Formats: sequence, structure tokens, C-alpha cells
Amino acid sequence: MRQNGIVAKMAKKFKRHTHKHVLFRETSNLLLGKAPETDVNQVWVGDITYIRIGQEWAYLATVMDRYSREIIGWSFSKERTAALVKEALLMAVAEKGPTAKTIFHSDQGAEYASKEYRQALLEDGLRISMSRKGHCWDNAYMESFFHTLKTEMVYFMNFKYLAEAVAYIMDYIHFYNHERIHSGLDYLTPNHVANAA
Repeated sequence: MRQNGIVAKMAKKFKRHTHKHVLFRETSNLLLGKAPETDVNQVWVGDITYIRIGQEWAYLATVMDRYSREIIGWSFSKERTAALVKEALLMAVAEKGPTAKTIFHSDQGAEYASKEYRQALLEDGLRISMSRKGHCWDNAYMESFFHTLKTEMVYFMNFKYLAEAVAYIMDYIHFYNHERIHSGLDYLTPNHVANAA
């Protein structure tokens, strides 16, 4: 190569983008070592799951009150964006109204780390908490809800249209909140626990 004047073209070194990592470093997991909730509006948790519509994926974002296990906000869309999770949050805020001490906990998904979403959390007075990387059980209640939703309803359906899926999801969330009893709630429904609180 030297004799013929050939020089190898070196690949550009990967440059790590720090903007998201800075957000993660500045956000701790406020649930680690925390005592169990004793009332509603102490801890809200959020997450996203995917549901097949025809040959494509759509995304469901939900917000749950961790004390009552009630789904207090949700949004469904064919696009996985910060707007998706923000819409679910805004529904929860309108329905339940957080206190100055309410913690909102999520995983480290890009939607939850976005400036737009974090700004919405701060404007509504929520304290931001994020799971540790690779620790899905930090948000176990949300993971459990998605498992229940899929095994009790979604896996039995073959959705062709977004509107059809939305209608079924609305019905299921109403059923989950008002009729489905939970062993972890002494065999009460989330709505019953929330109203009692």
C-alpha cells in the first residue's frame, strides 16, 4: 500500500450523543427504598406497549396510580412519540390532579426523556423518577397491566382498524378499573380502592 500510495480510509469514530444521557444522569429512581404507598396520587407510573393493527404496530401509553392500580390516563396512536405519552399524562392530570408531592415514574424510553414531556411533568408539579437501565421490574405494576391486557383481550383479537382497537381498549380499561378484582388489592377493584381513599 505504501509503495503504491494507497491510504486506508479510517471509519469515523463513533461520537456519543450526551443530551439524553445527561437527562438520565440528572434523574434518579425515587422509588428505590421508598415505603409502600398509603394513598392515591403519591406515585404515578407510566409506560408504552405495542399492539398490532393489521400489518402495522400501534402504541398504547398508560398512566397508573400505583396505590390503587387504577389506569388514570391513556393514549393510543400509530406513532411512538413524546406527544403520545404527553396525551396520556394530560388525561391523568385532568382526571385526578396530582399533588405537589406526586412522583411520576417511567422507564428510560426516549419519549419520557424528551424535553417536551419533561416540561409537561414539571408544569404540572410532578416529581420525575426513572427506572434504572435494564431493570424492567422497577416498573413492575405497569408491566403487569400490559401482560393482563394482552392475555385477557388483545391476543384474542385481530384488529384491522385503529378506531376498532381504541374502542376495545376503552372498554377493557373500564372493565379493568371497575370490575376486575386484584389479589394485590384484597380482591377489590382499582376503582373501589381509589374511591375508598
